[in-house]
Parts: sequence; structure tokens; C-alpha cells
Amino acid sequence: MVPLTEKHYRVALSLVPGIGAVRLKKLLAYFGNAQAVFAAAHKGNSLIPYKIAQSITLSSSLVQAEKILPLHETEGIQLLTMGEHSYPQRLVELPDGPSILYYKGQAQLNQQRVVAIVGTRQLTSYGQAAITKFLEQLLPYKPLVVSGLAYGADIWAHRQALEMGLPTVAVLPTSLDQIYPTAHKNIALEMCKVSGGLLTEYPIGSGLGAHTFVARNRILAGLADVTIVIEAKEKSGALITAYYANNYHREVFALPGSIYSATSAGCHQLIKRNQAHLLTHINDLVYIMNWKVHHQPQADTYANHPLTPSEQLVLNQLHEAIEPITIDALTHITALPPGTLQAALLSLELQGLLRALPGKRFILAPIYKQ
Repeated sequence: MVPLTEKHYRVALSLVPGIGAVRLKKLLAYFGNAQAVFAAAHKGNSLIPYKIAQSITLSSSLVQAEKILPLHETEGIQLLTMGEHSYPQRLVELPDGPSILYYKGQAQLNQQRVVAIVGTRQLTSYGQAAITKFLEQLLPYKPLVVSGLAYGADIWAHRQALEMGLPTVAVLPTSLDQIYPTAHKNIALEMCKVSGGLLTEYPIGSGLGAHTFVARNRILAGLADVTIVIEAKEKSGALITAYYANNYHREVFALPGSIYSATSAGCHQLIKRNQAHLLTHINDLVYIMNWKVHHQPQADTYANHPLTPSEQLVLNQLHEAIEPITIDALTHITALPPGTLQAALLSLELQGLLRALPGKRFILAPIYKQ
């Protein structure tokens, strides 16, 4: 029989019914370690509520923990306990930080800068272009990019980060033996093989429930220095992440969109309520966060950011225009699909190559006029 370690007791405590992250953190803070909590519960220590002590003494969680640890070791899953060097230190500050995490991957979770990107599952081409451009602009700052592996904004952020060589970690609402959603299993495995990873607070064999998504969102918000909300409806899981980030005194940024777009309503709500900074260029974030690099990123130029055919087509029309040109006119002249045109316009604006004017009109940025 393998001798029980502190990790066995820590895992066991996390499995006891009625002991959530907040209570567990308080018990560990008072008694010093998980084994001492078990001992106190068996002795009937008055500092542990009777029902909780009964749950601990009657639970089979220690037997479960003896099975769980070798299972994770076989799967190459690390157990990170609060207090260890490899445990995400940003989560230590939280009142409801998980006492134990299950992690598989190569990324360091305590990087100097961590950015969470969240948003709607119904991501538009506008949202896709914004995520891509913001990550391009973040490259000089070398952040760890975290998200939730969900459809829409999450998976787009993970994919783009991978393509750009940025480390990216997904926080899951399930255990690591059942990737959710299953459609993203291949990219999840790819993240583990390169400079990314998968993180959860649920051991192998745990189920999926509505509460696990909310719990996942709190970890996302706590892991990051700053949360970026890319398109969110009025009732969106991304707003829950923003709520936690605000409660943890972390910065939140939101991408503005059309007043007629349902997928931007949540972002506008955050901005109107002063729960998020407006984000139109990553410099907005860099200024608030006071981030610096040894070599400051230069303004975007054609050489640094090769244009797509659609962007070049739009730019050519702006070069030829004497006056600001409307989006309707651009649609007619370029014959581009509306989504493609909007993505090209956003990308060019974020690069500083054009200026958007009232009335959906666009003009070449002065520094690029010939």
C-alpha cells in the first residue's frame, strides 16, 4: 500500500460533499494542511462545523484519492496544489482559488503577462478579425493567452495564438479525460504538445454540469492580468468571466460594435456600466496595464503586416478616393461579401492604415496618403 501524502489528503478534501473552494481554502489556512483537517474532523474539533466534519469522516474520498493520483500520473497530468511553485500564483490571491488543479501541457502558468480572451459562440467575421489583429499587436509583449476552448471566440483565440507562436492554455469545465467540446479535442491535444496546455479543477471521472461552466469562468478571470471580451450578447458566459475579473480587481476590456448587433450588446453594456475599458487598439490595453517591452512595437506598416487581397483591394480604392468613401460604395466597387469587407476595414483600421468617420465613411490615414 502506497503511503498517503499531502496531495492524497488535498485531493480527498476537494471531493468531500459540501466543501467548496472558499471553505477548503479557509480550512487549509487555519489547520495548515489537508491531513490536519482530516485529523481535526475525526476528533470532532469545534472549529469545523458538525455537518462538514461528518461529511469528511463518512466520505470515501481518501479511497478515491488513492485511485485518482496514479490515474493522472499515467495520463501525464500534473497535480498542482496551492503553495507549490508551479501553481498559478495569480489564483493564490483569490478568495475562491482552487486548492488543487489538474494540468497537462508545456506552458508556464506564471508568465509575466497573461491575457484572457472570451466572447460569444456566434463569433462574426468582425470578431474574428479583431482577435487576430489584437493578438498580432500583442506579439511583442509575449503574453500567455487563456480561454475556455468553447465554440466561437474561445477556439478562434486558441487557434490564432497557436499560429502566431504564442503559448495558449484552455481552462475546461470538465476533467481532462473528457475534452469539452469533443469537436475541439484535436486542437486541445495540439496545444499540449507545443507551448500550450489544458487546465481544470476537476479530477478524472468528474461529470459536466451548469455550475462547472461558471466555476471555469472564475478560474479564467483569476488566471489573467486582463480579460478581453470579444462580442457578447446581453446574457453571455463571457459576461460572467468579466464579472469575476472585476470582483478580483483585474482589468477588463471590451470590443465595441454596431449598435444594431446583438453580439455586441453585452460589450456595450460592460462599457456603459464602467465595467470594461473600450478597446479599439491594443495600445489602449498597453497604456492601462503599463506594459513595456525592451523594443517598443513600431507602428504597423505594409512591410511588417502583409495585406490580404481583400485589404489591398480596399486600400487601393481609398488611395484613389478624393473624399471619404462610404461602405455602400466600397461594397459596390470591390464586390466583396459584406462580412469580408467589414473584416478588411477593421483590420486596416487597427493597423492604422485608414480612419473610420461618422456615417460609415472611410478615408486613408494621413500618414499613409501619397
